[in-house]
Amino acid sequence: MIATDWTELLARAWGKEPALLPAAAPADSAHLHRTIVAACESFRAGTVFRTFPQVRFHTPLGWLGAPGRLLPDAADPSPATYRARLRREPPGSGPDAGFLLSVRQPLHTDYPLWSAVRDTLTELWRQVGWPCLPVEAELTEGDDYTRVRGLAVDSEHAVLTWVLDGALEAELHEVDGEPRVLRAVAGELLYWPEGSRWRETHLDGCTTLRISVPRAQRLATGAVKNLLAEDVRDRLEYDGTVPCLPYPPPTGGPAAPAAPMTAIGEAARAAAGGAELPAALRTRWAAWCSSAGLEPAPEPRADVPLAPGQRLRVVRAIVRLPDGPGRRIWAVNGHAFPIGGAAGERIAQQLRPGRELTVGELCRAAGADEHNGAVTALLRKLYRLRGIDLTDGERTDG
Repeated sequence: MIATDWTELLARAWGKEPALLPAAAPADSAHLHRTIVAACESFRAGTVFRTFPQVRFHTPLGWLGAPGRLLPDAADPSPATYRARLRREPPGSGPDAGFLLSVRQPLHTDYPLWSAVRDTLTELWRQVGWPCLPVEAELTEGDDYTRVRGLAVDSEHAVLTWVLDGALEAELHEVDGEPRVLRAVAGELLYWPEGSRWRETHLDGCTTLRISVPRAQRLATGAVKNLLAEDVRDRLEYDGTVPCLPYPPPTGGPAAPAAPMTAIGEAARAAAGGAELPAALRTRWAAWCSSAGLEPAPEPRADVPLAPGQRLRVVRAIVRLPDGPGRRIWAVNGHAFPIGGAAGERIAQQLRPGRELTVGELCRAAGADEHNGAVTALLRKLYRLRGIDLTDGERTDG
């Protein structure tokens, strides 16, 4: 795969204006289609809420809550065959009715695809700065369908859209500017900055990969609020009841807040002023940095036993952030965990990407016995998180 050259985008457009440029997508349309088919499996009987991936099937009459056979399956080996089947089983009013299949946040179910997208984004972030919030990924397959949701309000995200098949026509309305129409075809990338309003039409069997980068300050506020709420929840014991005020209310003075509500307020005050919230923010930042902002992260793979003679290869750089005296946060592929002590630093010095060594060699370099259980446990964790691989062919990047 040829890496995307971000030079043109950065030179004239990033954060300023929409742009269209040649760009190799992180994967081909066949790979994206297989990921979409897998994501659709649990949605065949009806819409599933509060879960990722999130699948929506849109028609000119609205999105369908139970699309059933209108979703692609194993009998549709390519976007073209899927589209041809929908022409025979139209979702709308006739054989020419359009459709858009949208799958949000599907990448974590397909580690090779997730990794390829992460590597592509990493090259961009190194030049424009790392997002401090997770980015949103969406895969789409559509035909003759116009999506207008972006016309309602100014976009709070910068948007990068790779077109792999067909064509995507975007009408962009910028602040204090005339509408601008850009048409991207297969092999091109369409970008627009935050603050834009947009309407897009998917044509000729369009397949896209979209990354939305949060840029509005309120989105950062929401992320901190969620972490604060998690801290408050951990501090309190929930007894299953809903706090209520007395009725009728007292007449001799202002009513006192319900005791459970007062406890929540006190816990929130303690959480905001304590050390836990900054520590949680550091941990999240390390995880997002190691994933280039892609969230959710892929699930760890199965554990393996490690012997001193087992040869390892370091395949991912490990993000390491200071977290207090003698303590660091390690993160790899979107997963973060704490490591303390001087031995952790000695181990980190040995884990340079591309290096091969045995478990025993690493233990000795870290000043530990080759059967040291703590070192072996750390290596097994790094293996499960795909930071290191075995070089004997037992498992590779799966």
